[in-house]
Amino acid sequence: MTTKIIKRKIKSTNRHWKNYLDKDYLGAHNLEEGEEMLLTIEKFEGEELVQTTDGSKSPKMVLYFKEDKPKMILNITNAATLGSLYGSHPDKWIGRQIQLFAANVKAFGKMQDALRVRDFIPKINVDVNAWQAKLEIATTLAELKAIWSSFPVSVRNDKNLIAIKDEIKKRLS
Repeated sequence: MTTKIIKRKIKSTNRHWKNYLDKDYLGAHNLEEGEEMLLTIEKFEGEELVQTTDGSKSPKMVLYFKEDKPKMILNITNAATLGSLYGSHPDKWIGRQIQLFAANVKAFGKMQDALRVRDFIPKINVDVNAWQAKLEIATTLAELKAIWSSFPVSVRNDKNLIAIKDEIKKRLS
């Protein structure tokens, strides 16, 4: 089965019943089978008061997105995944992309669908020429290292750009 990566959900008649409710939060029900969602973190709230099933309010971690999507309550599992991807301080998550998927997990004594953050940094199409031009400015290994370190992780993970950087490094050595 092929995974379909979406940034925006188009309403269809064949969707989960929870999508018909006025939901303030993103959940596994927002994804059809085989879909995953690519979103950009815009804001993190560490203690937002969220209404529970009994009507009381409880403080929860919440993520907001740049895309036109509902906010997402961040559970411990997803927070730990984000911490391993982007660091343990939520201010470092802002502007970063995550890929969400639905997983069947045991929670509250039964199996149910849950929204999960993929444990990898989403692959972003990198304009290699633009980043290569920045690398070409370097005249010393120290400058090359400083320029490379200033690039976002998603750019530094691009195999083509790594090869270009290594060639420049050889030339400067």
